[in-house]
Amino acid sequence: MIVHTKNQLGFRGPDMGKDFADRYSIFVVGGSATECLLLSDGEDWPTVLLKKLQPTFPLLWMNNAGIDGASSYGHILLLQQHLIRLKPKMIIFMLGINDINRVDMNGFDNLTSINNAPFFVRAAEYSELWSTVLNLYRSKKAKDKSLTHNSISAIIDGKTAMSDMDMHQLKFKLQTADVQLMTAYKKRLLMLIELCRKNQINPVFVTQPCIAGNAIDSTTGKNLGDIQVTSTMNGNQFWKLLQAYNRVTIETANQELCFVIDAASTFPKSREMYYDLMHFRKEGAKAFADTVYTHLQPYLLQQKIK
Repeated sequence: MIVHTKNQLGFRGPDMGKDFADRYSIFVVGGSATECLLLSDGEDWPTVLLKKLQPTFPLLWMNNAGIDGASSYGHILLLQQHLIRLKPKMIIFMLGINDINRVDMNGFDNLTSINNAPFFVRAAEYSELWSTVLNLYRSKKAKDKSLTHNSISAIIDGKTAMSDMDMHQLKFKLQTADVQLMTAYKKRLLMLIELCRKNQINPVFVTQPCIAGNAIDSTTGKNLGDIQVTSTMNGNQFWKLLQAYNRVTIETANQELCFVIDAASTFPKSREMYYDLMHFRKEGAKAFADTVYTHLQPYLLQQKIK
């Protein structure tokens, strides 16, 4: 049984508490690979990361603000309408896969918007009761709009990771990385950085991994670069495309002197880590938290936080 609950803010993790202003507060923003919808409370990688960091930083506070399917369009709205007013010290962004060839907002991104939502969504800004209703609303909408993900076993056996119909419905088309689309993605990253810095928030970026690419599945001996992501794209092609977006993330962060963790390049491609193309098993979430911790813990020490 999966136990997945949300706090008074609509996120995973502890409530703010009366001492929130005295804590070093961090929100982790991303899509479904951050939210970890199918992992129980305490098993999502941001929560595992928090537990690893707290012995060194006892005043650290962290929430998992991942929203299934959200891209950088949705992240911008999330900051503008929710997170900025909470005045966190840091926001960690893991993004990339939901931005591939994205030219506008989708239904997932709209779940972060107050203006485009029903009355009870807007009311949640002021009421804990309505916030509970909002959590149920978002969960249902995410479930209704979810991509159909095949298990990694089914993918290796020859099924596609995602159907072409799902891709079409979400305006999410896999093709060769387009210069204009990459430039637009960079502009959205710059907007996230600007929003953070104008509000004294430290932006940190993490590149996004997936199981596809040139690696051998230890169980079947099959090459994960040969799996079919869609009927027209194999694992190597998808990984090359995702890495193009990851490189834009790295280059933009370096250009703007933001701390960036290139987790995608080193995280293992193993069915022990993933249950489908991009989502972590419990073991994968723990391993990914370890990867982020290895880089983030020294960085936080450099920041001389309490």
